[in-house]
Amino acid sequence: MSDVLRSDRLEFVQLAADYNPVNLGQGFPDFSPPKFIQEALCTAVNGGHQMHQYTRAFGYPPLVHILAKLFGRIMGREIDPLEEVLVTAGAYQALFCAFQALIDEGDEVIHVEPFFDCYRPMVEMAGGKPVYVSLRPKVEGSGVLSSGDWVLCAEELASKFTPRTKVIIINTPNNPLGKVFKREELQMIADLCIKHDVLCISDEVYEWLTYDGSKHVKIGEIQSSTQRSVALHMIHVGDLLTC
Repeated sequence: MSDVLRSDRLEFVQLAADYNPVNLGQGFPDFSPPKFIQEALCTAVNGGHQMHQYTRAFGYPPLVHILAKLFGRIMGREIDPLEEVLVTAGAYQALFCAFQALIDEGDEVIHVEPFFDCYRPMVEMAGGKPVYVSLRPKVEGSGVLSSGDWVLCAEELASKFTPRTKVIIINTPNNPLGKVFKREELQMIADLCIKHDVLCISDEVYEWLTYDGSKHVKIGEIQSSTQRSVALHMIHVGDLLTC
């Protein structure tokens, strides 16, 4: 994929700043939070939980426990809330912290194209070198494509791993294609990570948005990758209150 396509997001962000168009690219809800969420927030603030004090740096204990319960149920295994869950101020901070913690000068990070625009600058800021591999349509020129028609070539992906590879970052469901990686695709990635001693950062902030029978599978559910994946999730308050 060309540098022009790779930087399209940055170019359009600048154009939007210059011309102030109508923004159809992001969701900005024009409705208030549900009443039960507002009531729960008031109860927490007024319930003597010392919400105005500093709390545990890695995540408020009641919060990490309910997150561990939620994802443990989804993944079918027990998750240690105090050792396996880290709460951040949004997915951007989670990505930034992960890259700063894992990447050393000269380390290579495999990016699956197309990818979210903040990956590359964050990797470069940590001293890493982005390496690119593209999702490609199964059959070139096959007419109208769905997101599921875009796949990774196993041989091409394997060729991107070198002794300097430290991390591969994937995004499923993918932004902007909407592709949901299948279990066999994730298994291929997990096997390569094991073979080359590489970590996988799995950006799963759209995991709740799947359609037409697609099923979101976490790479952390694949046994061989359990200790080699860092998953990023976007959780809404309503999900936690109903957990």
